[in-house]
Amino acid sequence: MSKLGELIRELCPNGVEFCKIKDVYTRLKGTPITAGKMKEIDNPDGEVRVFAGGKTVINAFEEDIPKANITRVPAVLVQSRGVIDVVYYEEPFTFKNEMWAYTADEKISVKYLYYVMKNNIQQFRGAASGMGSLPQISLKVTEEFVIPMPPLPVQSEIVRILDNFTELTAELTAELTAELTARKKQYEYYRDKLLTFNELS
Repeated sequence: MSKLGELIRELCPNGVEFCKIKDVYTRLKGTPITAGKMKEIDNPDGEVRVFAGGKTVINAFEEDIPKANITRVPAVLVQSRGVIDVVYYEEPFTFKNEMWAYTADEKISVKYLYYVMKNNIQQFRGAASGMGSLPQISLKVTEEFVIPMPPLPVQSEIVRILDNFTELTAELTAELTAELTARKKQYEYYRDKLLTFNELS
């Protein structure tokens, strides 16, 4: 039996408790900031990451961010407008106040929430359909979302396994991308060589 199976058998003999996210995690608020202001304060050397709608992300210095509400603990950011997604982040960050984030006392529990939400991302995206031309989900969609909450040692083992798979996937993707680039160059070389002819004199 796997370590995870042993932990579940030992710690969850009667099954796992299910809870709403809002009943287990602390919700964090963002910063009121405009797209124009983000362009103005964007600095690659900045120590604070600022997330906006879609995939818009900048770095900035804290003193340049008006009414900054900085998150300094591991958290799961809910990107609630445009591209509906979740992001796990551990360094100092903030986000446009149309979004929200969740944290907890235990870092493992926060990472566990990230994996659970990521696993259900299509459900969140489905909840955003039909809300105008730009997809958007309401706070209630995540606040009321029910997730399994096994004991912390079980969460820790789940996170360990998924972290390992994530790392392996990233390594394979990098290797495959490099291989694809090399094959593309090889193809272009032979294509040019095979299709280049001397003109008949």
